[in-house]
Order: sequence, then C-alpha cells, then structure tokens
Amino acid sequence: MTRLFVGAGRSAHIRPQDLVGAIAGETGLSGRDIGAIEIADRFSLVEVPEDAANEVITALRNTTIKGRRVNVRRERF
Repeated sequence: MTRLFVGAGRSAHIRPQDLVGAIAGETGLSGRDIGAIEIADRFSLVEVPEDAANEVITALRNTTIKGRRVNVRRERF
C-alpha cells in the first residue's frame, strides 16, 4: 500500500465515503481495495495499492470531489 495526499479535508466537508466513492467510481478499484483514510482540516491521506497508485492519481486529478478539483499526489515523507 502507498499513501496519497488529497488536497481537501474536513473544512471542505470531505467524508471517507466521498473519497472511497470517487476512487472506486473513477478507477477499477473496489472499496475493499482502499486502505486507511485520515481526514485532517485541509487535506486527507488515503492508502491505495502500490500498483494502482498512478491510476488513482490520474483519475482523481481529472475529476471533482464534492464539486471541487483537488490536488492529488503521493505523500512526501
């Protein structure tokens, strides 16, 4: 699993099911493939399978979550 940074969080009224729905709806992953989700005030962290990370990043960059475009990238350590 690898963690992705999503540039939307609690202040944008993002819920875990919003992230799961966006990822599952835009990629071939199911909700069960998605790991831990942490939601902070201004960002979220989502675990996805390593081999699907690039697909998820591309898909989420080309869609909206709760009506807004979000910045998505691999988490930097």
